[in-house]
Order: sequence, then structure tokens, then C-alpha cells
Amino acid sequence: MDQFAALSTFVQVVDAGSLSGAARAMANSLTSVSRQLAALERHFGAQLVKRTTRRLALTEDGRVLYGRAKAILAELGEVERA
Repeated sequence: MDQFAALSTFVQVVDAGSLSGAARAMANSLTSVSRQLAALERHFGAQLVKRTTRRLALTEDGRVLYGRAKAILAELGEVERA
């Protein structure tokens, strides 16, 4: 699993508020987004997002990871710009 890509996908899912919204924003398939999120959850051994047909909600582990992932991705963006 490419952790950078999986973290980016996770952040995109949270920011979009849905898997399908993230897939559209990333010009990716819903299946690919779902698989990356599932792989990230397996990697960390924790459910990050509670999914229903209508919405998703972050778990406590998901909230922690989201905050850290946003910071990591922002820092990487700064490095690339420098």
C-alpha cells in the first residue's frame, strides 16, 4: 500500500464528506477510493470512518488520523513548493 496515496485519499474522503465525492474530486473510481480507505483501516487496525448509505462520520481514531494526515500533507506541500 502506498501510504501517501492512502492518506491523501482519506483526507479527500473526509473533506468531500463522501466516498463518491472524493472519487469525483480525484478523478478516480469509487471502487479505488473504497479499497484505499479499507487498506488504510487494515494497516492501522482501526475503523476510521463509519459509513452509512446516507453519510459518513469519523471515528475517534479517524479524527486523530485526519488531523495528523492534514498536517503531514501540508508539510509535504511546503517542501515541494520550496
